[in-house]
Order: sequence, then C-alpha cells, then structure tokens
Amino acid sequence: MPAKTNAREKLDGAIAQERREQRDTKQIYDELTAKMWAYQTGNGPAPTNEDFEQWSHAVEQRVKMKQLGIRVDGEPAA
Repeated sequence: MPAKTNAREKLDGAIAQERREQRDTKQIYDELTAKMWAYQTGNGPAPTNEDFEQWSHAVEQRVKMKQLGIRVDGEPAA
C-alpha cells in the first residue's frame, strides 16, 4: 500500500506544480498584453525584448501541453 500512496503523492505534486506554471504563464501573457495596450495608447513604454521572450517561452509550453492532450486552465476541453 505505501507504494501506491507514494505514487499518488508524486502525481498530486506534479499536478500542483503544473497548475502553478499555468497560472504563471497566464500572468506573463496578461502583463505583456497590458504593456502593449499601454504603449499603443501612449500611456507607457514599449514592451522589451525580454517581455516578448518570456511570452514566447510561455506559448511554447502551452503548445506542448496541448500536443500532449493536457487541458490548460481557462480553456475549453477539446
């Protein structure tokens, strides 16, 4: 029985970590969107290359998750 419990704990931990990463990805996207909107409306500086690189990495992760069939928070089930 302990082996099953240990496997379940590992799975629960991996799921929790994935959910944190999904929230972080969404936050990166939201922040970039806000910066772009502020710049386009003349209310802030242009987003930096680093902002776009972070966003690009986040998008790559979301695409990989979708390819694996993992539902991303906030998106409808396929």
